[in-house]
This record gives sequence, structure tokens and C-alpha cells, in this order.
Amino acid sequence: MPAFLKKELLMTLEERGYAVKLTKNEKIIYEFVLRNKDKACFMTSTALARELGVGDTSVIRLSRTLGFSSFTEFRKAIQAEALSNGNLASLSHVPYEKKQKADAIALTEIPSLVRQNFIRKADLDFANNTDGKYQETAEMIVNAEKKYIAGFRNTAGLADYFATILSHVLPNIRRVNHKDGFEDEAIDMGEKDILILFSLPRYSQNAAIVLEIAQKAHCRIVVLTDKITAPITAGAAKVIVNDIESVSFANSIAGMVLSMEILISLISKISGQQGRERLKTLDKYMAKTGLY
Repeated sequence: MPAFLKKELLMTLEERGYAVKLTKNEKIIYEFVLRNKDKACFMTSTALARELGVGDTSVIRLSRTLGFSSFTEFRKAIQAEALSNGNLASLSHVPYEKKQKADAIALTEIPSLVRQNFIRKADLDFANNTDGKYQETAEMIVNAEKKYIAGFRNTAGLADYFATILSHVLPNIRRVNHKDGFEDEAIDMGEKDILILFSLPRYSQNAAIVLEIAQKAHCRIVVLTDKITAPITAGAAKVIVNDIESVSFANSIAGMVLSMEILISLISKISGQQGRERLKTLDKYMAKTGLY
């Protein structure tokens, strides 16, 4: 490996290409990779060579010229950059289509890619959701008379966890995440209440119905979803945006879990003495049942 590359392990693929002299075939491969990272990151060296009409050895040679010890390391770098651009495995919201792409990733590369994705989620949260937005959302939740927590299908578990934790420090938590009969709880929403709605692609129709009920009741609405333009954000006072790109067929919930952690921490602080007393009382009864 060239000495300068040993010192610049974090160089982008573009920067690496500028720093070295490439042969004609290497340039063909390199330019294809830069233009098609979302495709190249799933290809073997043989498939890449066949696609471009060059020899396998040219692909391997390019990997080494760019400073990688092997094509596998080169492909990991391509995957990392494709992931950072949000176009690795989640171009489609259809699970079987996402899985078809994700299955091309080598088994040994998955843990590292998932870790990189978690780090990226934190960076995106910092960019998409300001501290002020989180604090205002937490204050809205604490000050609301009743807190309705809703989530269906792939977000039901998240909503249930959030409701359970909030109930430890806040009164009047209402769960609206049952498959059948959720309307029975939702129709009691009023203008002094708040709906916290979790919804990700492909957005549940139940989420749309709960949103409609809240809107008609003039209930304040907070939505945790994947984009500000999601179909379930209409009328929301706050929208907390979470990136859902993943290296599997499933939506990534890492960003949403981070958002919940921030909100829970803020709500815990804001609840003050009332929250402490509620926890103390709850602990007394939990000690009797042994169910913590």
C-alpha cells in the first residue's frame, strides 16, 4: 500500500482515485463504481469484470492500486459510501425486493455495515431533529392531559415500549396499538390531549385512521416517522424524522430508538418530583409482584 494511503485510511473513493495513476481498464472500473455505488456494492469481482468486459485481474489490481488489501475490502468501502448516501438496500419499501438486494452482501460484512449504519443514524438525527424540537416535544407530552401512544404492525412494539416507560413517570398514558378495537380508545381524544404516533413504510391504514380521529378532536399530534412528507404527518405539531435505511429486508428502527431515548430522558427530567414519587409508589408494588 502506498505510504500516503496508510496515513489516509478515511479517504473517500474519489480522493483515492485522484491520488493514484490508473490504467485504462482500471479507469473504466473506477468510473463505473463511482457512478453506480448502489449496484457495485453488491457485485463480486467476477460480476463487475463481466459487466464491464474486463478481466478479473483488472478489478483486483484496481483494489490494490486504491490502497485496499483485497477486493473484499474495496467492496466494503463501496458499501459504506452507498450506505452514507442512503441507497444501499432500501430503495424499495417492499420487503422481498429489499431482501433480494441485501442477500448479495457477504455474511462476514453485515455486522460492520450495521454498526456503520447505527453511527450514521446518530449523525442524521443530529441534522434532522434539533435539541429544541426534542425539548418542545417532551414538554408537550408532559403537559398534555392524556397521552395517547399509537403504533401498528412494525411499530406496535415501539409504541408499547414507549407507553410502558412513560407510564412510570407520567399519569394518563393510553395505548392505541391493538389490532382490533383501537378506535374504542382513540375516540376519547380531546383538545387537551396529545397523540404520539409511530409509523413507518408501508404506513398502516390504522395509523391514518387514528390520525384522522385526532385531527377531528383538535388533539395535538406528534409523529415519529421516516420523512417530513410522509402521508401521516398532516396536522402534526411536531414531526421527528428517522432514517430507516438498512442492510436487511426490515426498516431500521435504530434512529427511532434513539429518538425515544432522547424523549424519555427529557421527560424524566421534566417530570421532576411528581415523576420520582410515581416511581417510588410503582416500585413498592412491583417489589410485591416481582415483575420489574
